[in-house]
Amino acid sequence: MTWWMSEMNRILSLIGVVLVVGCGGPETRDLRTLREVDGLYMNPGDGQPYSGPVFSMEEGERRIGSLRDGLWDGPLEEYYENGQLREKMIWKDGEFDGSFEEYYENGQLMMKGIYKARELNGPFERYDRNGELLDRGTLKDGKECGEWFEEGEVVNYQPCPPDLEGGN
Repeated sequence: MTWWMSEMNRILSLIGVVLVVGCGGPETRDLRTLREVDGLYMNPGDGQPYSGPVFSMEEGERRIGSLRDGLWDGPLEEYYENGQLREKMIWKDGEFDGSFEEYYENGQLMMKGIYKARELNGPFERYDRNGELLDRGTLKDGKECGEWFEEGEVVNYQPCPPDLEGGN
């Protein structure tokens, strides 16, 4: 990639940050302006946990999200250096809690699933770099359950509990 294309992606990412979190509401903070203490992001001036939108533009890492009481809370997006989306996930009280998607650097979906109670719980799919389905099924506490499609074959595990979304 040429230098100007790299810079253009960087500028467009920054514009995206401003548009997504900069219209109304609290001021968006650069994560580097906060102090991390025992996993909490604190305001350096008053030492209190920070709540509000944040972004990070450190080399190799671009994030857009929000903190509540010093912990990640709500949607969080991370980007590759080239500006391509790497991950989007939902956080609650500093932990994964909800849907997530991960992407290859070429923009192709790598995997998607749902976190509940700190574990993968619910429908799960995984793809190769060309978009071909590798695995599809349901997870309970991070383990396969029910009927799965795994690299071209159907595999059966213990039945899933009926309360899981997409459970078999």
